[in-house]
Amino acid sequence: MASIPHTRWWEVGAPVVARLLIGGQFLMGALYKIPGSQGFAMEVGQSAAMGMPYASAYVTIAVLLEVVCALAIILGWHARAAACVLAFFTLALAIIFYGNFSDPMTMGMFVSHMGLIAGLLFISVYGAKSFAVRKD
Repeated sequence: MASIPHTRWWEVGAPVVARLLIGGQFLMGALYKIPGSQGFAMEVGQSAAMGMPYASAYVTIAVLLEVVCALAIILGWHARAAACVLAFFTLALAIIFYGNFSDPMTMGMFVSHMGLIAGLLFISVYGAKSFAVRKD
């Protein structure tokens, strides 16, 4: 079985692609819940149903956090700090919204969040690497 060669182009390109994919995922999530949109109303309703007080304020803060940290990761500007913040944020969301392990669907969502956290932890340890505004 052929393996991916660990050449210089791979070491330079793979971290950039990973940053684009992870950051893009958070940007897409933030765009879905822009304040005033139907997605925002749905997120506020889901958060309120989970018992979160001031759900509207929390969802607004979440949108800002996702946009700022995602752009920082994509651009490679303080990527380590941004990835660390998003890792803890994602862990909190996974526990709050997908902590019901008796439901296979929520358990699957929890596990997928753990994979995202793993990628964020890699960025928080190794930084942006190539094509970064500010290399950590």
